Amino acid sequence: MKIAINCQFWILRGGGGIKEYIANLVNHLEKVDHQNEYVLYVLEDQFDSAKTKLPSRFKLKAIPYRRNPVSRIMRSLFAQRFWSKEEREERFDVFHSPFFHAPKMEKARVLMTVHDLRLYRYPDTYPFLRYQFLKRAVRKSIARVDKIIAISQFTKDEMIDTCGVNPDKVKVIHEAINRSFFNADAIKNYSLPQEYAYLKDCRFLFCLSQIEPRKNHARLIKAFSSIKAMGGFDDLKLVLAGKQLLNPEPVLKLIAETPDVIYLDYVPTEMMLWLYRYASLFVYPSYYEGFGFPPLEAASLGTVSAVGNKSSVPEVCGDCAFYFDPYDVDDMSKVIAAALKDESLIQEKKKKLESQLGKFSWERNAKETVKVYLGNE
Repeated sequence: MKIAINCQFWILRGGGGIKEYIANLVNHLEKVDHQNEYVLYVLEDQFDSAKTKLPSRFKLKAIPYRRNPVSRIMRSLFAQRFWSKEEREERFDVFHSPFFHAPKMEKARVLMTVHDLRLYRYPDTYPFLRYQFLKRAVRKSIARVDKIIAISQFTKDEMIDTCGVNPDKVKVIHEAINRSFFNADAIKNYSLPQEYAYLKDCRFLFCLSQIEPRKNHARLIKAFSSIKAMGGFDDLKLVLAGKQLLNPEPVLKLIAETPDVIYLDYVPTEMMLWLYRYASLFVYPSYYEGFGFPPLEAASLGTVSAVGNKSSVPEVCGDCAFYFDPYDVDDMSKVIAAALKDESLIQEKKKKLESQLGKFSWERNAKETVKVYLGNE
């Protein structure tokens, strides 16, 4: 069987869920599937890099577009013509779109991975023209594809609720994290930059996520202020890291007005791992996630999380995290403060981290995806 995978978002600048999904899926397919033939499609300006980083035994082909706004528009308008030509030339049996829209195929079975339905829940997080295109294209794709992979049960339920999808059409295959990357051994010899060396001598909460409304930084900062006002937390800091994505001004204003809140924007890999490893708690107040990687990344470094109890986050974190209502500043502050005041509570959660991490594996993801390709799911 020949399987085509659209990898056009594989090398998105700044990483992100779809890029990580494509990279990990493709590289683990090479490890687990030695029976089927694969052809991978990347944008033409990704081609040389992809030749060195994607599996060499898989056929690699260029999509005749580049990573720029004009090319994106052209790709949206003329992609169907390209894919129809490729289906005729390559005669693949299965076409997999690892993101939430897919072309029509004459004979090939078409599969699509849906990461979340933020498009419909939070349309203001997309540029206007992109949203206008996607809101129609996604519904059409969901209706016509043969099978959908959802990265969480939450996302599957969202599709059923929002798009009226037949539950039998959707297979949940959880994503995972790369344990060899999120590993304390990687920072054995790492030293913090001098300007942040003081973090070694105090307690701190760490939150890693892009600044946009659904990530809920404003309520977290207000909850942090409440915790500081309780007393007994004089040395506590709140460290925020992540790029400014959408409407960051209110959050930046709160950061400037709130003592002991440190905003780092983008942080290099080793510093990110150090912050994960040595945080008193990782805090993830987001109220909408299709999967939610950061609490698992923190867990892989041995750090317990306090998280919102909405969307996919409880599904990902299980019973190894503390939960709060992400819409309730008072509840958030009480849950975090209670954990910080009683180290035994954190130690009890810490005992459960490995068990929860064991539920997620890229190798398992790849094996289950192959079953979907073969029509066995």
